[in-house]
Amino acid sequence: MKKKQLVSALCATVLSASLLFGCGSANSNPADASAADSAEAAAVTQEDKAEVEMEAAAASYDHEAIENAGDITITMMVSGTAAENDFETEILPELVHEKWPNLTLEVTKLPDDNYYTSLKTKLASGECPDIILTQPMYAGQNSCYALAEAGYLTPLNDMDFVAKMPDLSAVTYDGQLVSATNSVSILGTYYNKDIFEKAGITAVPASWDEFIEDCEKIKAAGYTPIVMGDKDQYVLQFGLYQIAANEIYPNNDKYDEQLRTGETSFTDAGTWDTVLEMYNQLYENGYIDASQSLGYGASQAITDFVDGKAAMTFDGSFNAAAILAEGEGGAFERGYFPIPAKDGNTHTATCLSAGYSIYSGSEYIDECKEVIDYWFDGESDVWNAYVDTGRFIVTYGNGSDNIPNADLFAPFISLLNENKGYHWCNQAWPAGTETTMEELFSEMIGGQGTTVEDITLGMQDKFEDLLED
Repeated sequence: MKKKQLVSALCATVLSASLLFGCGSANSNPADASAADSAEAAAVTQEDKAEVEMEAAAASYDHEAIENAGDITITMMVSGTAAENDFETEILPELVHEKWPNLTLEVTKLPDDNYYTSLKTKLASGECPDIILTQPMYAGQNSCYALAEAGYLTPLNDMDFVAKMPDLSAVTYDGQLVSATNSVSILGTYYNKDIFEKAGITAVPASWDEFIEDCEKIKAAGYTPIVMGDKDQYVLQFGLYQIAANEIYPNNDKYDEQLRTGETSFTDAGTWDTVLEMYNQLYENGYIDASQSLGYGASQAITDFVDGKAAMTFDGSFNAAAILAEGEGGAFERGYFPIPAKDGNTHTATCLSAGYSIYSGSEYIDECKEVIDYWFDGESDVWNAYVDTGRFIVTYGNGSDNIPNADLFAPFISLLNENKGYHWCNQAWPAGTETTMEELFSEMIGGQGTTVEDITLGMQDKFEDLLED
């Protein structure tokens, strides 16, 4: 990361969520950080924001580019699985066309792996869609930092929505805003309150030992404690990052920054070995059935949970609408809590959501900015439809004071208001590190003889190789 302190970007994800829910705290660092560190991080964040706003004031894009363009088509590509009445592929293009009859927005939505492959090919050929979905910092193969460094992304500093967001550090590279995002995402544990009650559990667990005890009670009562779709290996992150937020970062909030300088390592005792051993305990004890989970995709795991076939599943706020749907098992009340820490000092894994970037080779850069600014204005028909999907915890505008399922997210918001929140680990790693973690962990729970030591060493080797590239 250039000309920017990594720690400030990591802390920014917590600040955004805290401001969203009315937290009066000015400290965006985790609770264990010193006052001096907090002040320094806040100063860096304000400096970055001021730089973005100053550049935006110096030059503004053409806000009537679409009106003056004649009939045009803007292309957009995102990841995910299109559903009936899909927002990105159906609602968004229709509402954009209503706003600008001369504009056609063509949106392609691909499953994650296909999206990454297609994006790489299209960027290499110079035929990239005008608007693409990108992840904050170094997360994933569509990392906004990596794509910005390669020169693929257009600076967005002059866009109107910038003034509405409390902090955009995690999508700002070398002083240039490169991804437009307006929401935060949480990782947590969805649970079936009916099954908890039948198993004699009267409250969510406050420590890891209590969590294990509850899993045992659920299993003894004849229910599957946790269902996961590990065939889609990325879902392994949903549990692992919750545990890491408890067991690594409260002890060293600069851990990921120091990975890049060599001061820390994935092989350090009491860090990732602890996280992996804790998560593997759920498989070894049969609370997650590896023989089932390795054959299940993410959508099948959600279906099983919704159908009342399991007490819990690890997933994100972005899937709340699907997880709250009524399944074949009938209606039942659901709750959401973070995996608790060993010592009970529980934190939450929260980050800025994926955003939208404009390809630097696009013929319609200003037109794309118009579309995104209209979408992100906080009050347009597009904005309202976006919020109504229930997939996003927006940080301003209509819906920010009435978040869908706000009671579900309350335990996490309480932690954020106490400054007990950390980024998703892969946001700070070069893309591909998490893939190695997933592959090796899958081997371990699949009985292939892979050990925790093999995984941490593999993660470290991959991390170092990627840094050298």
